[in-house]
Order: sequence, then structure tokens, then C-alpha cells
Amino acid sequence: MTLTTILPTLRDSIPAPFDSAAWPAGARAGIGDVTVSAISLRRYAELCGTPCVCTGAAVIPLSGGVASRTDSTTVLLLGIAAVDDRAVVVDGRISHLQPVWREARLLGRVSHAHEKPFAVRGADGSPAAVVLPGDVRVGDLVAVPCPGLHTVGELRVGVAKG
Repeated sequence: MTLTTILPTLRDSIPAPFDSAAWPAGARAGIGDVTVSAISLRRYAELCGTPCVCTGAAVIPLSGGVASRTDSTTVLLLGIAAVDDRAVVVDGRISHLQPVWREARLLGRVSHAHEKPFAVRGADGSPAAVVLPGDVRVGDLVAVPCPGLHTVGELRVGVAKG
């Protein structure tokens, strides 16, 4: 349990804990945003629309943040399409991916609501579990890292899986 989990109002002044090994090399957590190689993921999603992806070099395990020359990590930027008390639906197809849901982050706004578990479903109906602020709503933006190199075509509804 972290300070931002116990006291959600602290999210205004400190970012939630961040496992840098799960994100692309050079990723940094901020308040309401994550940057990858100094690029704001919130702004990137505004420009590209959701779902979209941002890919970078993976971090070599146990290296202290050294970038891999061969492996990649992709950040999935997903919009919340529907929400109820127990589940959220995101706007991308995610059943064939393995997102690191424990690292999911709400981008674009700071929530003061306590975190709670949700079932998360992709546009393809894939179920998973995620912990998000209890006041998550339609239109919110969620970033979640995913090992490997993935394309936006893998996420977009109506685009054949490759």
C-alpha cells in the first residue's frame, strides 16, 4: 500500500509509484501524465486519438534502467468507453496482448477518489483486472505498459489482427 493509495489527495503533489522496469526506457511518471523520451503520453493521445500506442526500448531486467538494444515495450493508450460499479470497457482490442495492468495509470486528470478494483474489458470482450480511481468515467485516458512491439492496428476495432 502506498501513500497515494491511503491519501488520494497526495496525487496533486506526488506521482503514484512507478515501476520503471515495466515501462519503456526513459519513461517518467508525472502528476496526471507519463513521459516517454520526454514525450507526453497525454498529449500524444490527444493528437493521435485512442486507442494508440507508444513504443520504446524495453528496460533490461535488473539493470537499473538500461535500455535494451533488442527488446521493446509498448504503452497502450486506451480511452474509457463505458463504466459501471464493477467494470470498465476500453476502446481497444486487448485480448491477444498481455498488458501489465498493475501499472495502469489514469492520464489527464488527478483523481482524489480511493482506488478500487475493476474488471476491464477491451472492445473485443477480453476480461482482465485493474485497479483505478473509483471515480473513473467515460472519456478518461488510461496508459498501460505491455511487453513487446505492438502496432496501433492490433488495437483498433475493425482492423484485422496481424
